[in-house]
Amino acid sequence: MTDILPIVEQLYDCQTDAERADWLLRVPQGVILRDLSTIRTALRTAGFLAGVACLEVEFAALNATRLPDGGLAEAHVAAVKDARIFLETIVCKGGLA
Repeated sequence: MTDILPIVEQLYDCQTDAERADWLLRVPQGVILRDLSTIRTALRTAGFLAGVACLEVEFAALNATRLPDGGLAEAHVAAVKDARIFLETIVCKGGLA
């Protein structure tokens, strides 16, 4: 038996960067928090370094200090938006960024 959640096992089963990008767009943020190192390892092993960079952006935003209104600083909002657009592009192009 493994300690890896089934949803993270799905990432290991992905065959293309497009599938990995789609997984990154859909995975719950709590899974990113819980299994960051396992996810990072899966992406690195697959050679999807752009995915690692996007993962790091999401993780940084999840751990960022919030503004008084509870929101994120614009720099984090913009970085997450750009990372997600990049991943969406990979999904749409079938893995070719």
